[in-house]
Amino acid sequence: MTVQSDTGWRPDLRAPIVMGLAGLLVLQILLALGLHLGGGRTLVPSAADTPLLGMTPDQVQSLRIENGDGTDSVTLARRGDTWSVSDLADLPVQNAKVEQFIGELAALKRPLPIATSTAAQERFKVADDAFERRMTLEGETGPIAGLLIGDSPGFKRVFARIPGETGVYELRLALSDVSARRDDWIDVGLLRLEGEQINRVATRDWILSKDETGVWTLADNDRPVDAETVSALMLRLANLGYRGVLGVADDPTYNQQDPLIEFEIGLTDGSKRHYRISQAKDSQDYVLKDAERPWYFKLSEFDLGELLDIESADLLAGDDAADPSAGVEPSSPAEMPPMPEEIGEEPPPVE
Repeated sequence: MTVQSDTGWRPDLRAPIVMGLAGLLVLQILLALGLHLGGGRTLVPSAADTPLLGMTPDQVQSLRIENGDGTDSVTLARRGDTWSVSDLADLPVQNAKVEQFIGELAALKRPLPIATSTAAQERFKVADDAFERRMTLEGETGPIAGLLIGDSPGFKRVFARIPGETGVYELRLALSDVSARRDDWIDVGLLRLEGEQINRVATRDWILSKDETGVWTLADNDRPVDAETVSALMLRLANLGYRGVLGVADDPTYNQQDPLIEFEIGLTDGSKRHYRISQAKDSQDYVLKDAERPWYFKLSEFDLGELLDIESADLLAGDDAADPSAGVEPSSPAEMPPMPEEIGEEPPPVE
């Protein structure tokens, strides 16, 4: 009887490298099944085009950002086509900035997690009770997405985690863009005017008015105004800026009962602005209250410039140059020594 030797492909299947690869394949299949059955909340590969938050910008009606230490928080709410600080009398914010930020959030893709353990969450500052920022996005019926923001490993990079999941991600996002300070979001142009709109400015001490020809005059004074000074004053009032908004309730520390100066600004459409400016107690900051608006604005000395020291005399042009000869005695010729003949002496002989 002849025994046929096994020289085909079967011995190759028993080779160590083949057995190792087969085992690895089985392990990957089991791992994939286990992760699928586990709900996908652990370290699982994901498609590069899978949205991280699973929402679209137009779904977002509210955005809340909180600091991890509880010092600051801001809630931005959509009001039609505009955004505002909902808990500050709907203070307008920078629409373009909010829309761009929400667009960036919606465009985030789900990368591979860099860690999943509880210790890693704490180390990267994305734990439920230890984080840099917590962000909640709401739609018309409630929360639609959230994100815990942690440390920043580099420029425009942050560690982040979705609440309820274990995976820690490294995202392309700037920590400075996820600000919980409302002053970083507000519209800083609420006090701005078109310079041509202003036709009257009054304080307790003086009144400036502009006639139909565009000429400014100072009330109860026949002298012309200093055009450069008045122009600088109008430019300052028209472009008045501020550093933040303190709130909507008066506070004794604002010193509004003892203002440094008050301005009544008349506009060509018949409306007025009434600014009361005071210096906050024990502070370098100034507080401005517009009678027609609910907010108290925080300003610096740089923002106010010459407004704090302007007086009526500063608004007037200088006197005409005086005649150089006016008030000056004509000079008398220098005294000459008396001639010899005047004192009875013979003149010296001419040689």
